[in-house]
Amino acid sequence: MRKTTVRRGIRAICAGIIALIVATFFHSELSTLLMLGIEGEARLTFLGFFLSGMLGGFGVLMAALGLLQSGVGQPRVRLFPSLVLLFSLVVLFFVFTYTWITTPPPPALPPGESINI
Repeated sequence: MRKTTVRRGIRAICAGIIALIVATFFHSELSTLLMLGIEGEARLTFLGFFLSGMLGGFGVLMAALGLLQSGVGQPRVRLFPSLVLLFSLVVLFFVFTYTWITTPPPPALPPGESINI
């Protein structure tokens, strides 16, 4: 097992999960920060999903390639911090998902109120 390649793959998977979290839960804040309109927000969300899929797939392939290669003569590398980061990002995603599901919707407009466009 070539641990440096496995670690690079795990880091790419972590980057994909971060892109997924940003695209799923923080797309409106990021589009406001970048001063994008509604179309830009939709493109940003699509780009985040696309980037997370590409990074995650690349990370899985890199990690599998590292597991299959021989690690003879390679320097010792610690995988535990990368695995802890991966596990914590997965837990963070599920915490955000649970919070999003259980948060009540914003209050509706009171009777007689109108929206100015």
